[in-house]
Amino acid sequence: MPNVKRGLRPSIARKGVDPFVAVVGSANLDIVLAVSRRPVAGETIMGQGLQETAGGKGLNQALSAVRVASTTFIGSVGRDHAAQQIEEALDSAGVDVTYLVRHDMATGRAYIQVTPDGENSIIVLALANSAMSPTETLAALDKANPTLVLTQFEVPRDVTVAVAQWCRQTGVRLVLNPSPVQPIDIDAISNADPLIVNQVEAQTILGVDSNDDQYLALQLADRFESIVLTAGSNGAFVISGGEIVHISGEQVKVVDTTGAGDAFAGTLAAHLAHGTKLVDSAMLANREAARIIQLTREAR
Repeated sequence: MPNVKRGLRPSIARKGVDPFVAVVGSANLDIVLAVSRRPVAGETIMGQGLQETAGGKGLNQALSAVRVASTTFIGSVGRDHAAQQIEEALDSAGVDVTYLVRHDMATGRAYIQVTPDGENSIIVLALANSAMSPTETLAALDKANPTLVLTQFEVPRDVTVAVAQWCRQTGVRLVLNPSPVQPIDIDAISNADPLIVNQVEAQTILGVDSNDDQYLALQLADRFESIVLTAGSNGAFVISGGEIVHISGEQVKVVDTTGAGDAFAGTLAAHLAHGTKLVDSAMLANREAARIIQLTREAR
């Protein structure tokens, strides 16, 4: 049977706190392998380093959001050492863990290869993340009463849809990062304000092959409340109220891109919860993502 972990900071999640972000998302143990290059099919190569850290898109977003606004994490872990690492990482950063649920199964895992140029490739096993249910999640949101909800696609699809519907019914702002991208009924999540995507995610959602970021952002803007399309070193495109703004990228030395998109989403959501305008929030998020990729995971 699942049980809810009672956090050490329940006052963070009390009703009436403003601003207050609820992150509904995944929590994994990240197994990070430093490699000289990615192996090709049938090849074995020697790794150059190994690190285990708390991760997952939801957890990473929460750790970034809490730097700016009070944050609670709604998610699912197992009953193993990985769950303990995740709980400690969240709690020590000041994220409320009242709604972190434990299930009798293994905590999610992510296997990450990082090359010397800082680029990564990732394989995720959902495991306990797949045990999240709409019923538990919506009950947590009702109790938490957040100003804003941030979620992504590393949780079951029915949970994402239920969260979007809850936000629509309650009038709570929804920030959605549809990653890892998967087929979904756009109408079910059209209240995302904003939808945060990269080029590949935008192409998949739209079913087009265009590499024109501005075109992709404009096409998505017809279906969602607002759009933020991140473009790596080229910055981001923001569309809101019919206006499109390009935010220039930060020119930095890349050490590790892992978690950059999550840092962007978490930071943006937290500033929006404070009432900051979308373009200004995206600028601040872009700056935080640039800071993150210049650092090793230990230094963050």
